[in-house]
Amino acid sequence: MGGSTNAEHAVSRDGGGHGYLAGVTLEDFFEGTEEPAHVLTNEKRGIKHEDGDGERVVKPGSECNAVAAVTDERVLLLVGGNEDGNGQNRSVSLPYTEIRSVEAKSGVLKSRLTLTARTSDRYTFWLGGREDYSHVEEYVEQAISYWVTVDRRLEKAREHLSRVEDRLEDGDPSTARTAITRTEELLEEAEQVAADFRDGDHAMHRRIAQLETRLSLARIRTHWTRARQLAGTAESARTAGDYVEAYETYRRSLDEFERAMERSEGVEYHASDDMAAEVAGVEKAIDEVTGAPLREATEACEAATDATDRETAVDRWERALDVCHEALTLVLRREDVFDGDPDSLRFQVEWTAQKLVEAHRTVAEAARDRGDDARETGDTTTAREAYYRARDHYEAARQVAAEFRSCDPARFERALADLPEAGDAEAVDAAV
Repeated sequence: MGGSTNAEHAVSRDGGGHGYLAGVTLEDFFEGTEEPAHVLTNEKRGIKHEDGDGERVVKPGSECNAVAAVTDERVLLLVGGNEDGNGQNRSVSLPYTEIRSVEAKSGVLKSRLTLTARTSDRYTFWLGGREDYSHVEEYVEQAISYWVTVDRRLEKAREHLSRVEDRLEDGDPSTARTAITRTEELLEEAEQVAADFRDGDHAMHRRIAQLETRLSLARIRTHWTRARQLAGTAESARTAGDYVEAYETYRRSLDEFERAMERSEGVEYHASDDMAAEVAGVEKAIDEVTGAPLREATEACEAATDATDRETAVDRWERALDVCHEALTLVLRREDVFDGDPDSLRFQVEWTAQKLVEAHRTVAEAARDRGDDARETGDTTTAREAYYRARDHYEAARQVAAEFRSCDPARFERALADLPEAGDAEAVDAAV
């Protein structure tokens, strides 16, 4: 009458004559690493199927059996060479996530295993004798519990991954990170359930692995998106001349790029080449930023030296002094980052200050000469304006000279004291 639970025997049984199935072995129906835990058979009764349309019984053909293979992935119901006339094997696969309940009943002459699907279809597998099949029922119930638990974790993980992908499309990697963390937690929980259910690699692990691959891609995109945002912020700081902020933000961008690159190792990521090119761009930008203050100081001094008129020279030497002083400040603050020797830059700052003082003096003396000439001719308006201008530049020269030890502020204090007052021009004009 059947009823064997010897899984190994059933799998290896010859699929030809006097076997369970017609032309194949039970093992041919298993997928991947699927392993049977219990194999039940009956020789004549077959399987009863009940649904909304009524009930049907499918019986095995001659020299074949009906088989219920309880594996680690599903319950597989098979009828070998069924007697409906075509002699083909019939099969129904019931994954544990699709089974609502299981019941094993033992009677006086026969027993049965009843499976109710979530669709409300009911399958009854008849067994001979009075053998107790409660252990099969217990296994199926536990398998349902494990599989449903894993399936629920994976479904929630999919929802969080969809949220991650939406946030990345919106350019919001910070929110995406939160969803990634929750996804990681759900997959870790699923992994623990899978390990508790069965040792080794099996279907649960494969399903989890599929989401882990998707999660890995989401992690890569999250780091890459954040890296790009930081690179944009760094470029803005660089344009504004805030080289410390630019450098530090570029470094953070590079760190995010490197995390993305590390996570892409061993993963077939379609944009790895594009990411590598962007990394090279950030590295180049960092190199340019670290040399920018010294380069700008040098260029500013060259531009001031090339000035062809006195007014332009003053403006350019003022900028050159600011830029040289900033370069020195940055080197003193972050000598490990920015190019330039502190002693050389100190000398350059003093030299630039001298040049600026000299430029102010040149403009001031030219203005005084114009004032004296206008005064002699009685042009009080021109004299007054010229003396005011001379005073402004002498005062500016004195202030710069007072800040640097290589300059002589007293020289310009004397020049200011010797400069005629603007009112003197009016007095001379009145006397004439």
